[in-house]
Amino acid sequence: MSENPTMVRLWFMDWHGRVLSHDPIKDYFSPAPFQPGIYPGLSALVPSPLKLPCDVTLEKRVSMPRLLPELEMRETPQGFVCLVNKKHNTYLISAPVPAQGSVLTNSTNLGEWEQLLIIQEDFMRGLSTLMVPNAATLIDTQNDQALSPLQLRPGFVGESNGKRLPLKKNTPAIEELGRHRRTRPPSRRP
Repeated sequence: MSENPTMVRLWFMDWHGRVLSHDPIKDYFSPAPFQPGIYPGLSALVPSPLKLPCDVTLEKRVSMPRLLPELEMRETPQGFVCLVNKKHNTYLISAPVPAQGSVLTNSTNLGEWEQLLIIQEDFMRGLSTLMVPNAATLIDTQNDQALSPLQLRPGFVGESNGKRLPLKKNTPAIEELGRHRRTRPPSRRP
């Protein structure tokens, strides 16, 4: 008898700094702005420890009857991940259609818009903390000055006072901040 592997919940950020979510009206994928402290309408369960490629089980926050395509998560040459429609061997793409964007599963090329950054809960909490004024302070070590809250930019980058912070490269530090925020109650100032 084989044991079920432990599962971990993930979310995904697209190249444009949005998160992969679910539109309950269309009952399909949709991009949504990353909002600090707000979980996207779509998450994925994957085996832990994560070993790629792997099947992805998608869960909608608002349960609707339409089935989403069966997807497999694979690593990209740039160290991000992509989601592949198993039936058609095509990629999920998050395109910057004016106003809101569009997420489809019919791309035949693996480019920037097909790549995703994995977001685990501690990363989401840490990134949220860096984006909310007065929740945490980033310090410029060259001049010891406080930086403004982080803003997301295309290419999996955060920016503060013109300084760029690659999110993938800084994932361990962002996750550590998220773990710290989870285990300690917020401090109260008089």
